[in-house]
Amino acid sequence: MGEDAAGEAWAEAVNAFLEKLKGKVRVESAIVHGSTARGGSGPWSDVDLIVVSDDFLHLPFLERLSLLTELKVDRVEALGYSYEELRRMVRRGNPLALGALIEGVAVAESKRVKELREEARKTYFRRGRAWFPRHP
Repeated sequence: MGEDAAGEAWAEAVNAFLEKLKGKVRVESAIVHGSTARGGSGPWSDVDLIVVSDDFLHLPFLERLSLLTELKVDRVEALGYSYEELRRMVRRGNPLALGALIEGVAVAESKRVKELREEARKTYFRRGRAWFPRHP
């Protein structure tokens, strides 16, 4: 589990979910995002999680959702993407991907997702609820 997650109330549920998921897909990276990552979640808040795995490449999106929902632990709400899907989302300025990579807490992170996170941080900034590209 990532250093930022140590001692967090949600960390146990995320870790249990990832352990269940590892029997189904190879988890490359897992990033908690949204209000939980920003420290603004309450006792009834979901724990939003993005799971990166190239095993999702050949699995239609609705089947991914079904799998991730079937393995649900506590308040963990997961979405699954391949690395290439996440990379394309960043390049297109997708707010979900940018929020997760820039403001999220990495629970597990591969080298290439870490590099993508750094690219996103260098390329975009947030103003209010919107993301904008930085100009050189």
